[in-house]
Amino acid sequence: MALKGVLYRKYKKKKRKGLTTAQRNYVWDNPRKYKRICSICGRRITKISELELDHTKSFKSGGTKLALAHRSCNRMKSSGSLAKIQKTLGIKPKKKKKKKPKKRKKRKKTPEWGLTVAKLPKW
Repeated sequence: MALKGVLYRKYKKKKRKGLTTAQRNYVWDNPRKYKRICSICGRRITKISELELDHTKSFKSGGTKLALAHRSCNRMKSSGSLAKIQKTLGIKPKKKKKKKPKKRKKRKKTPEWGLTVAKLPKW
């Protein structure tokens, strides 16, 4: 028994983050900053009691990024993926925009050693 306790103390579990009442009120009072939109279903969060934090990648898999969600949506998702729950709810996931590669500017070739040649007037 004593050995088991020693091993347990050696590896500390990560604690889940939750909203305190002050943080919950701050998020609710700043709708322009936090939008009050559920990250799972995309609908508006209308009551402060429905507001909950959702780990975008499951906490069990090492996810640390948080987003707002309805309490019921978050409980339905549990430790599953976002795509899986959206499929069961019948929501089509938004397509990610592809970034266009930047065009590189052509550099003017300079003579060796970085010297520039002055243009001579035509006679």
